[in-house]
Order: sequence, then C-alpha cells, then structure tokens
Amino acid sequence: MSDEETIGDEVTLESTRESKKEGRREIHMKIRSSLTIIICFISIMLLAGCDNSPDSSDISDKFKDKLTDIEKPQKVDTSEPKAEQEVVEEPSGNETSKGVPKLLLFRQNAFEWGEDSIPAIKHQFTYLLLDGESAGTYKALAASLEDARDEMLSKQQEAWDKDLKSIKENDLIHFDESWKVYLRRADEKYLSFVSESCSEGLFDDGAYTEYTAHSYYVDSGKEIALSDVIADENAFFDLLSDKMYESINYNLQQYYSDDMGIDKETFKNELKDYMKSGKLTWTLDPFGVTCYLSAYTRAPFADSSVILFSEDVDHTIFTDDFRESARDEYVIQLPGYIGSNIDVNDSGVPSYVDATEFYDYNEEYDDMELSGLHLSCAGDWKNIPTTMPGGTDFYNIFLIHKDGSTIILENHDEYDTSFLNTYVFARHELREGDSARGCLEWASQKDYDINGEGYTPVYIPTDPARIRVLTGDGDYAEDWSPAVISTDSKGNIAF
Repeated sequence: MSDEETIGDEVTLESTRESKKEGRREIHMKIRSSLTIIICFISIMLLAGCDNSPDSSDISDKFKDKLTDIEKPQKVDTSEPKAEQEVVEEPSGNETSKGVPKLLLFRQNAFEWGEDSIPAIKHQFTYLLLDGESAGTYKALAASLEDARDEMLSKQQEAWDKDLKSIKENDLIHFDESWKVYLRRADEKYLSFVSESCSEGLFDDGAYTEYTAHSYYVDSGKEIALSDVIADENAFFDLLSDKMYESINYNLQQYYSDDMGIDKETFKNELKDYMKSGKLTWTLDPFGVTCYLSAYTRAPFADSSVILFSEDVDHTIFTDDFRESARDEYVIQLPGYIGSNIDVNDSGVPSYVDATEFYDYNEEYDDMELSGLHLSCAGDWKNIPTTMPGGTDFYNIFLIHKDGSTIILENHDEYDTSFLNTYVFARHELREGDSARGCLEWASQKDYDINGEGYTPVYIPTDPARIRVLTGDGDYAEDWSPAVISTDSKGNIAF
C-alpha cells in the first residue's frame, strides 16, 4: 500500500523531517522556557494579563479508543495593554472577526482479513477537525466538530459489527463501505459539510447511499437551523421539489422505464417529511443551499439539487444575512458518489459536476484496485489513469471557483511520488491544466497520534489564493519544504 507521507525508497519524508524537527524542538523548548520566565516577569511589570490557549491537541484513534485530553502548553500574552478608547468588544451572536479556522482532514481505513488475505470488510472513513491553533481560538466549534466525528464513527462502528457478524455466518460476503466527509463551505462566518455513507455491491441497484450534514456558526460553534438561512420555506420547497421531481423521474425513466407515480404537490409534502426524519439533509454552500436525498427513499438511488442565490430573484427565499454572504471565490469538495450541481461559469444555471476515483480488476489479487480519476461536467467526461496501475491509495479532490471559472485540483501519490494536478471545466469540455510535484501539507505526527491504518491529517484548502502544500524536486526530507500555492482560471499553479 502506498503511503502519502513516503517520498524516498529508503528514507521517508515524514520520519526524517520529524526527527530533525524533534531535535530542534527540544532546543527551542529549553530556550523558550528561559524566555517565558523573563517574559512573564516583564509582563507582570507592565500589568499585562496572561492568555491560556492550547496550541496543539492530541487526537487518538476514535475507532478503537476514546479521545483523551492532555494538558496543553500555555502561551504568554506579551502585548501591551490597550488604552481605554482602543478597547474592542468581542463579537457576539453570530458575528465573527477571527478569520477562517484551519481545518484538518483525517483519513483512516479498517480491514478484516478473510481467507487467502482477501479483505472481506473494507471500511474507509474521513472526518474534519480544527488544528491546534484554531481549536484554541474556536473552542465551541472544535467541540462541535468532535461531536460530528463521534456521531460518524459510532455509525461506522455499528456497521462494522453488523458486517463482521454477517461474514461469520457466510464467509463469501464482501463489504466495501465508506463514511467520507466533504467540505462545502468554510469562511469567517459559516462552516458546512456533508458526510456520505456508501455501501457498494450489496444491492441489486448499485450502492446504498445516505447523507448526514452539519452547518455551524464559526464564532459560536452553534449548529445552524434551516430557518436561520431560509426566510420562506414554502417558496424554498416549491423550487426544490420542482428540481428533484424532474431529476428523479428522469433517472427512473432511464433505468426502469417508470416514474414516481405521484404529483409534485404530494412529492413536496414528502420532502418536508424527509427533512424532519433526516432522509433529506442540506448544506450551506458559497452559492446557495444544496439538499441531499438518501437512496431508497423515493428511488433506489440518491439525488441532490441546489438552490442558487441567483434563483432567488425576488429576494424572498433566503434571509438577507445569508444571501449577502455569497462568495465569488471558494473551495469546496464534491460527494464521491452523488457529485454536485455547480454554476461553473456564473451563468446562473447549474451544471452537474462529478469527480470520483475509478477502479480496475486485479486478477492477481482477485480484487479491485484504484487506478485513476474520473471527471465529468455538463456531459463531457475524462478518465485520467495513474501512471502506474494501482499506484495510489486515494485522491484528495477539490473544486476551486475563481474569476468566473471552475477547476479541479487533485493531489495523489504514485509509488512515493506526489503530484498536484489541475483540470479546467470549460463551457463544453474538460481540459487538462497544470501539474507539479507536491502534496497537501500534513500536520505533525507528534501532535496527532494516528494508529492502525490511519494517515497523517492534511490541511484542507479553504482559500483559492493560499493552499498549503509540501513541495520539492528531490527524494529526501531536506529537499522538500512547506509552500503556498494558488491557481488561476486556466488552472496554472503558482507558488
């Protein structure tokens, strides 16, 4: 299995880099200890207060162990006290002024090996947490993200136990399941993501897919209700039911030569009930609200539809506050199975966009292996295979919208060589953009203890102009270093 952190054949990027950092860290800690005493003395003399905020966190493998809190080092605030007229009040309610929180994407695998070393159970799951610095700044939001992670891992554990019992009763059964989170919006005010649970190969009609989603106010960590962003729910469901009714009936006709057999008004009332039961969920997006209907609810397949800000022509559907938060530039992720509807060129009309991994059958191992990336947009599609068959474990895929154009940025490893690639969604075609050696910057393993089949978490992009990466031309740790990249409307990567 290829490891994202490995760069050379003999010396891994991560271990070498971490060992050097550890040595420097010990020296810096000794120096900092002395400086801290001096600074504290000076601070007291200046009547400055001390601010206790954690700058790192220890994340245990929640799949096997409970999260354990550790004592965090304290920072000393050496800033001079402000004059009375310069005192700024802390933001209250839903206001925020602390910037976009830094998000880490955690990825883990869980396997149960069967006869002849064939994985009878393959569970993959990902989740989002704040990095240590942001967790200290946004404590309530950090706690909300941990609750969302625990919710997902609890469902994953329940499915694992059920699958394992089924395999013991019939060792011919194979389970390939995933619980993956996809970021939809992250800015100074809102954080929203959807979790896609997908079980493949267990049903005659394909994959069983269901969705859970969470949206939070960044400053307070409070979960957002639909009524917080929708001013007229009747108008919202009118537009949503029209879109989903057409989409579901079209797919039913294509695959089953049938339709739902109900009228739009009945379907609209059903959608409201699905929203209450959790079968229909939603995310805040930079361009509106997207709703996700789980499979085997109204059809054997899942479905999603987006309500764009531009479609609220009378300014009655969305609240003024949410509508005015629309973003011209953003980074989002696309759910792997269902894709998403995106206004790729700011025309006011959404196009279906999909970016997924595809697999080929490996006769030697009698199993499917990840062999490339499938992209589609408005009817055009491309399959981009890896250079070496089976040369990567996964892709990190992001959709970037900037200057009225939309591109895909993906990062993957092929036999210890990491690549950053872009692809441009043009009006009626998909084009290859740019390529560079590099990978998303990962967090320190010292701060995040990853057990089992876990991968070191990476910083997830939220700003098209500042994407954190590691890059270099050599095969050793000293040849690689942190950098920041950006992309333009043509997919060019700039460091």
